[in-house]
Amino acid sequence: MVPNIDDDELEDMMMRGPTAREAKMGDHDMMFKALGNPVRRRIIVSIGAFGKSLPDVVKEAGADRSQVDYHLDFLKKGEYATVEGDMVRLTDKGLGLLANI
Repeated sequence: MVPNIDDDELEDMMMRGPTAREAKMGDHDMMFKALGNPVRRRIIVSIGAFGKSLPDVVKEAGADRSQVDYHLDFLKKGEYATVEGDMVRLTDKGLGLLANI
């Protein structure tokens, strides 16, 4: 039997955002997707603990610039990497990925 939910309760549920459990599961899914792609793994390893210039990452990843940009967008969305000018760095979360490669 489905409980009756009024409009206010439904709006509250939509506004609350994910629960801690849902957020943690989302983080794990994103982490597995980040590590599941060989190009992303090469990008993460290339960036390393100290960061690297974008042209060097492109060269070391063995992919063309558009592929690297695509995967960097994924890593930025997951808060694993940042790009400042021409410099790419891993965040603390990104360093966690690097430690698992």
